[in-house]
Formats: sequence, C-alpha cells, structure tokens
Amino acid sequence: MKGSGGARRAPRSTPRPRGRPPGRSSRDGVIAGRDALLAAAERAIARDGPRVTLDAIAAEAGVTKPILYRGVGDRDALVFALAERLTRRMTDQVAEQVARTEDPEDMLRRLVRGYLELAAAQRNLYLFVTAGGVGDKRLQQSLLLADGAAQQFVDGIAAFRSARGADPAVATVWSYGLVGSLHYVTLWWLREPSLELETVTEHITSLLWTGLRLEEPVD
Repeated sequence: MKGSGGARRAPRSTPRPRGRPPGRSSRDGVIAGRDALLAAAERAIARDGPRVTLDAIAAEAGVTKPILYRGVGDRDALVFALAERLTRRMTDQVAEQVARTEDPEDMLRRLVRGYLELAAAQRNLYLFVTAGGVGDKRLQQSLLLADGAAQQFVDGIAAFRSARGADPAVATVWSYGLVGSLHYVTLWWLREPSLELETVTEHITSLLWTGLRLEEPVD
C-alpha cells in the first residue's frame, strides 16, 4: 500500500518552556529548599543590613523572587521565619549559660549577657527581626523574640517568689516587663556601643535584680 513503507513519526512533544524549573537555583540547579532560602536571607542581611531588599535576598539564594515567595512568603513571612530561627538560637544559648549556675542573681546576669552577646553577634539580623513587618502580623512578629526570652524568666521568677512566700502570679507580667527593658537597652547599645558588654550586663542586671529581690519573706 502506498505510504505504508515509511516508519510512523512519533507525535511531536510540546516545546519545553524556557528558564529554570520552579524551585531550582540559577547557580547549580539544586532545588532551593526553605532552610536554604532562610540561610541565604541571613547572609544577605548580615552583608547588606536590616534594610536589605527581597531582590538582594533572592540573588544571594540564586533564585528568582517568585521562587523566594513560593518557598518562604512575602516580607512579613520572612521576618517571622527568621525571628523563629533567631529565637531558637537565643533560647538555646541563654539556656546553656543559665544552666551553669544555681544562684538566682547570677542566672539573671547570664541571661542578660547571653541575650546581649547574640544580639551583638547577629546585629543586622536582630534589627531586621525586631523592626517587624509591614502588615497585620507585625505585632506577632515583634513579640516573637519577647515570647522566647520572657519564657526564660517566668518559671524562675515564680519559683523564686514562691520560695519566699510571695505571690508568684506576677511572673508573666514581670517577665515581659524585664524583656522590654532588656530589648530597648539592647537597641540603644547596638546603636551606640560605647560601653563594654560586661559593663552593660552589670548595669541592666542591677536594675532588674533590684525589682526581683525580696529582702524579707512576705507574710
């Protein structure tokens, strides 16, 4: 039969779209996971400061901005995710320091020092996170670091007061009050680092301990 001698041509496939597959980096073709994107964001913030753009972060990660959005979210979501990472880091470091002593005042001193040390070591990230986002999540973002730091105080304050016959119910309010003081001292110190770390630690510890200390048991 005519035309039957030739091999049938395979159906023509749909042309492959140009560009990288979604989620792959421009550098090595490796899928850009969430952790990799957040690590890149931290590098860009450390280099460019707290006003870094999402374009700069995407470039550091080797992805397009849409891929950054897909993997992390908008700027609010990025702030929240980085705040979570910084909070875990700070909690771990402070807990390690506090665990080395049983003296309540020294615990407070170590907590203050650990907080200040990490904030100084990751200055731009701390400022980026504490500046908050631009949307409705700003309050939640701003409190995320406070939540982690305050929890370091609550149980200790409650136990300290209970052991001396004082009402432990103030522990949560006092803890956030202490963290608020510590936060603004930290922001001032990062802006004007004219005092040594140990000096700032002693000054703020003295202030906070004065409010926590009970000279006599409360009846």
